[in-house]
Amino acid sequence: MRWSNRVAWSLLAGLVLVAGCRDDDVPGGDTGRPEADADVGGDTDVPRPDADGDADAEPDVDADVGPEADVDVVPDGTTDGEFDGGVDVHSGSTPAPPAEVLRTGTAGVVLRGVVLAPDRVLDPGEVFVAGDGSIACVAEDCAGTAGASTATLIDTHGVISPGLIDAHNHLAYNFLPEWIPDPPRLFENRYQWAEDPQYEAHIRPYAAHRSTGTHYCPAAKWGELRSLFHGTTTVQGQSFEQSCVNWGVRNADHFHGLGHDHMRTTIASVRDITDSEATDYVASFAAATNPTTRFAVHMTEGYASDHVLEEFDSFAGRDPRANRHAGTSLLIPPTSLLIHCMTMTPAQIEEARATQASIVWSPSSNWVLYGRTAPIAEFLATDGLTVAIAPDWTPSGEDEMLSELRFGWAYGRATGIAALTTERLWRMGTSEAAVAVGLDHRIGRLEAGLVGDVAVFGRQGADPYGAVLDSRAADVRLVLLGGRGMYGDAGLQAATAANAYCEAFDACGTPKYACVQESPTAPDRRNETLGDIRTQLYNILEGIGYPADEQYHRGDELLELLDCTR
Repeated sequence: MRWSNRVAWSLLAGLVLVAGCRDDDVPGGDTGRPEADADVGGDTDVPRPDADGDADAEPDVDADVGPEADVDVVPDGTTDGEFDGGVDVHSGSTPAPPAEVLRTGTAGVVLRGVVLAPDRVLDPGEVFVAGDGSIACVAEDCAGTAGASTATLIDTHGVISPGLIDAHNHLAYNFLPEWIPDPPRLFENRYQWAEDPQYEAHIRPYAAHRSTGTHYCPAAKWGELRSLFHGTTTVQGQSFEQSCVNWGVRNADHFHGLGHDHMRTTIASVRDITDSEATDYVASFAAATNPTTRFAVHMTEGYASDHVLEEFDSFAGRDPRANRHAGTSLLIPPTSLLIHCMTMTPAQIEEARATQASIVWSPSSNWVLYGRTAPIAEFLATDGLTVAIAPDWTPSGEDEMLSELRFGWAYGRATGIAALTTERLWRMGTSEAAVAVGLDHRIGRLEAGLVGDVAVFGRQGADPYGAVLDSRAADVRLVLLGGRGMYGDAGLQAATAANAYCEAFDACGTPKYACVQESPTAPDRRNETLGDIRTQLYNILEGIGYPADEQYHRGDELLELLDCTR
């Protein structure tokens, strides 16, 4: 059981949150911490902005290379995803009957069940993913669509959804357990935790070699598998353009297979973007070939100190300092992917909407680190503003998208935000997230002509959106990536598996198949099994095969892909 996220859940369950609290009315205030510059050690340089505006290190403007770690503080016995009564936190859905393969064929797959179409629920309905991996039909009955009669037909008895889209994560850190500072404490902004020696020590087994294939590749693949096993098919957060991530889930940054690599990211403060860097960004957005379509930045992650409240205006070209692109706004429609946005005025929210910026809300990560989160009620009340939800990373946020969706729902209940319905949260994890990462022309909806990235959840109930949120990895009945089965019930393997090398996997007592290896001789690490990847990460944490100064003896800290206590 993950201790600190249990705390976040207990705070919500006990309604410890102030009803309707926002970024400006939760106790906190200035701690008096000095505004000294911060070097994040082995992770990456996240320079703390100086009073005179000079950064300690040039930002890495093309790589999102470090987390904005978060942590929780108050112990309690409440379990993740559940209130004290032990019931599911929203819809009360129940496990559906097993899926049935009604016909095997060669022209793709027809899935029958409760279909979450873009504008309605089809109950019953069908989704036909053709042999080329595209969606050919979404209807009550796809029998009349060309090719459907010769496709495999599966009655899923579950809820059929587009694959979830995680609009912000730091996947390569997601084999590490949560970080809990000792003594437990909250922070005012991300620059404060980043200089904590305990945090540096926590991530050191990975961060010591984070950009090398020995560490990055198995870590990134482990993060992809965690996502996949929980119904997620696309993730933003693979920083390094290494071929080992051209595998598994789609990476919104690189190797998504849906067009040119289109995203640029930075982990540094947006206040550190210089005139020349801003000029380079503007040019990349306007490029005739291979234009940058999204610029992902961490925006106002915090509520006080270290100039965090000045970040939005600086990004928008209103920074009065020299060499900070004054007059040149980087809120260029529709490129801005603004992550966290914990402190925004109504005028700034409206400016984000007017410039077609997208906001990514990470409530669990914000809450356990800062004791508050973004003004989500105001975001959702702003017509035309795209808002996605994402868990951030495992050292503090929820482990994967399904748990983050449940946290968002519980937060809405605890604070009386009626707009945080199960349907809106589902959209924030599918269609709105697709817009946020700039791939809505290909994924995020069950619609003819889009790519067949589909997740089937094996639960049933009066609220099908809630049934998705109720799901754990054991309930994820099937995940198709471009029509290829990458994970699913063992009984569906013969009819749907991507290749002959998919392996058996135990999802908390439910037999599954998981497609990790493409063949024993495949290049670019595609010859690895699930066990191979796990062994590499265990050896990193333990220090097996590494120098004396990398003998961490922390192999037992490896965060497994599933939490079967939840």
